Amino acid sequence: MSVQLPYIPYFRRTARDAEYYECFLQPRLPAEIFDVHMHLNLPEHVSAVDEQRLISDWALECGHVLSCDDAYAVAAELFPGCAYRIAGFPWPIREADLRANNEYLAQMKRDGRLEPFMALRPEWDLEEVERTLLQGGFVGFKPYPDIVSGVKGADIGIFDFLPKPQWRIADKHKKAVMLHLPRKQRLADPDNITELLEARERFPDTEIIVAHLGRAFCPYFLEKGLSLLGSAVKGFRFDISGVTNPEVLDMAFERIDPRNILFGSDMPIFLWHGTRRWTERTYLNISREKFHWNTVRPEPEEAEEFTLFLYEQLRHTLDSMDRHGLGDPEKAGVFGGNAQGVLKL
Repeated sequence: MSVQLPYIPYFRRTARDAEYYECFLQPRLPAEIFDVHMHLNLPEHVSAVDEQRLISDWALECGHVLSCDDAYAVAAELFPGCAYRIAGFPWPIREADLRANNEYLAQMKRDGRLEPFMALRPEWDLEEVERTLLQGGFVGFKPYPDIVSGVKGADIGIFDFLPKPQWRIADKHKKAVMLHLPRKQRLADPDNITELLEARERFPDTEIIVAHLGRAFCPYFLEKGLSLLGSAVKGFRFDISGVTNPEVLDMAFERIDPRNILFGSDMPIFLWHGTRRWTERTYLNISREKFHWNTVRPEPEEAEEFTLFLYEQLRHTLDSMDRHGLGDPEKAGVFGGNAQGVLKL
């Protein structure tokens, strides 16, 4: 029987999923996985998020509550035979109780269960920020544009939601920043590139992890972004959570040092069954489960063949690594060793 998640009632690992894992994933996955991108919280941390907000953001509707206990239970079910560890962070949105969420993750750190990032707001007192970072044992900061804007892709700058004085704290203590890019063009936006390069120059002791390949889920954004970065790409780390497009993954493994690529699951968002279709600049999620955003219903025969979206991401990642001749050492790095080195664990 599948793990029961009270706040993600649709989650169920099926016999089809187990077969898919055994055929396509388990023989190629390393024995240890370190997940660098996962949202962890309790219901009370997001109690102010109303229904309309949830259905206005497809990712929030997929799942916005996941405790540390549930995360490890899900990981044990999804990845049998793997030793799984987590670097988690709060749901960094405007309505969330970030202080309480941070404290929860700090307690999980004290219990030896987690390597957490700290969420923060730009207006927080700097002494409080530094004290919380150090006393909580956080590996770094998890800022987020939504905390300022409340809108995905808002036209704001990186230093609007993580001001330079907060960057200086991360740099002083040689911590990491897990950075979600703002603006609609994300990694392809020249202003984002300018600010990334400024952050890299001004804060040389900060490990900058660009989440979701700079939110480059479609080929155009990664191609243009990497062209704008040029040789400076070597100064950044990139997590590949949520990225399933084979063309994007091939481009990443061709043009980014595999030692700078990190696996993340983005749980609890991708625990549904389905797939993604792309154009050069847009994507469409198609799910067996019913969501408000799921406007293209698959045929029953197609839906029955769907596996977990997270499994599809993993297969495309492993396929791309195989196409590029990357073997067990590189896979061990992407699926854990690289992130542990970045976070100095």
